[in-house]
Amino acid sequence: MSPKFLAGESYGTTRAVSVAEHLFTTFGMQLNGLVLISSVLDFGTQDFRFLRFDEACLSYLPTYAAIAHYHGKHAGRELAEVLGEAEELAAGAYRWALARGNRLTDDERAEVAAQVARLTGLSQDYVERCDLRPEHWRFCTELLRDRGETVGRIDGRIRGVLHSGIAEGMDADPSIDTIMGPYAAAIHHYLRAELRSELDLPYAVFSDAIEHWSYKEFEGRPINVVDKLERVMRANPHLRVRFEYGYYDLATPYAAAEDTVAHLRLPDAALDRIEHAWFETGHMPYVGESSRVEEAEGITDFVRRAATVGS
Repeated sequence: MSPKFLAGESYGTTRAVSVAEHLFTTFGMQLNGLVLISSVLDFGTQDFRFLRFDEACLSYLPTYAAIAHYHGKHAGRELAEVLGEAEELAAGAYRWALARGNRLTDDERAEVAAQVARLTGLSQDYVERCDLRPEHWRFCTELLRDRGETVGRIDGRIRGVLHSGIAEGMDADPSIDTIMGPYAAAIHHYLRAELRSELDLPYAVFSDAIEHWSYKEFEGRPINVVDKLERVMRANPHLRVRFEYGYYDLATPYAAAEDTVAHLRLPDAALDRIEHAWFETGHMPYVGESSRVEEAEGITDFVRRAATVGS
């Protein structure tokens, strides 16, 4: 009879939604709340391999703009202003241009390329050479190439040294390199000094377990668990969901997640049980003291409200 919650981050949001649906349909177990941090529920929204749909290009544009702003490419402008312009372009002229394909005139292509270049901090020549579709791994290495640096995929605020001046992709994500040591040290200190554990086992900060998952149910189509979220929210009129987004996150861009939520097939009463929180961070809002405190307070408040059935 205790309140029950699941929290997931990144691929963990895919798992959290799937587990919530499995618990209900298999065991009749209902949850009070889901916390989805840097979510990806529909992988088709951020897949650059199948450019016919162009959703990834549109979803990533505001994140590119945010990272460009952080690294001084929009001097004198507020982040909110830059994000608003990028979101408007992605929803309008950029979407139209990508849909036109080779029907675009040279002048139309050049105009859109100039807008994308200005927002992303990339050169217009580069944007035109990549057919108006900068891919996120290449964006990481291209944005600060003139400085010999790359930006992180997990957190675009973090810079690292580019291993080669002509590299298309970075050899390692500097934002992962930055957190690996502190994460490993913290978990081992916690296990041994505080929990008094004597287990002599390695801790995988980043595991390859995802490579061994079974994706059989998604054969021939992108992984998508949106229907599972819709199912549990329709079945449980008290389930609350909290989505968290990071503006500088190139792993799960906030615009893609927002778009997924905007297309949920749910009645207004169910949509009212969904709340959102945005952070000026990368993939993990808890990296950084001020954002960590803000996130912790937000989740604490969410849990307290959702723990009361019918609240």
